[in-house]
Amino acid sequence: MKMNELKLVYFSPTGTTRKVIMEISANINLKSVSYDLTVHKEKKPSLKFKSNDLVLFGIPVYAGRVPATFLEYFENLSGQGTPAALVATYGCREYEDALLELKNEVESRGFKVIGAAAFPTEHSIVRSIGLGRPNKQDLKGIADFGMQLNRRVHSETSFDQFNIAVPGNMPYRKAGAAQLTPKVDVTACTMCVSCAKSCPTGAIDAKDPKKTNKKKCISCQKCLRICKQKARYVSGTKMKLLTGKLNKACQSDKKADIFL
Repeated sequence: MKMNELKLVYFSPTGTTRKVIMEISANINLKSVSYDLTVHKEKKPSLKFKSNDLVLFGIPVYAGRVPATFLEYFENLSGQGTPAALVATYGCREYEDALLELKNEVESRGFKVIGAAAFPTEHSIVRSIGLGRPNKQDLKGIADFGMQLNRRVHSETSFDQFNIAVPGNMPYRKAGAAQLTPKVDVTACTMCVSCAKSCPTGAIDAKDPKKTNKKKCISCQKCLRICKQKARYVSGTKMKLLTGKLNKACQSDKKADIFL
């Protein structure tokens, strides 16, 4: 099959998933077009792809699930038997039902999954877990996944025969609620609204960035990382409790899982 373009559809509040997606795409011999769904959009864009596009979907795992914020954009997503590859990044705990959920969601909208992978990365909240991952060795494996996808899309005349199985359970595990809604040091905040502009869920009031909607917040920590004044922070007590919990549950030496 003569392929058209590589479409990159991803959600990456801390930039790690984007880094993985870009490493994969660099090893696929197709012109790429990015759809970064991290930036909050009230009006969801139309995501319609051709039968000879390759779509690479990338998400961070939140409590074993696909981020609900990402799935909101699927209302306007459709393929035409379009080949797709799935990528989940997770903070060295488990990815549980995320890949299965993502596979079911894209296949129900006209895509054919021809490959999938789960890559352990630095934890987005407790960064000492998996610190610095993906590291040099991780990136080699990520690049290899891209090369294998490249060979597949350029050698096959049809993708009908592929039936990629990924782990997970149905019904999916219950989605977790945000645990660490950031607070604001009002003496440090300069009202630059960079946090509001970058919030993927629109949880921060652009007119008053000192206000955060706890129901919309997903604890992605993007606002903390982007604030130059370091005016946003999370409760030290909650962070200490979460760190202790995750240190017991996470293993920083996790290996990638590849499904081809």
